[in-house]
Amino acid sequence: MAEKQKQEAFGIVLRIYRQEKGLTQEQLGERVDVVRSFICSLENGKRQPSLQMVLKLADALGVEPGDLVNAMKARITGN
Repeated sequence: MAEKQKQEAFGIVLRIYRQEKGLTQEQLGERVDVVRSFICSLENGKRQPSLQMVLKLADALGVEPGDLVNAMKARITGN
């Protein structure tokens, strides 16, 4: 599985969860103490989050970290 494909899948999942929660990139960034451009880079697949950042993002979105990972995996595998 290509690294780029993983990054893009995580970004899509992150954007979907963020939008479902009615948050802007800036609001999510404030919740996890990063700038909006970092959230944008994650969503565009240009950056990959650390495990610590995945945990922070999940907490800020009110979901389990596994929800983000499982949604990403499903996107990659088509399941």
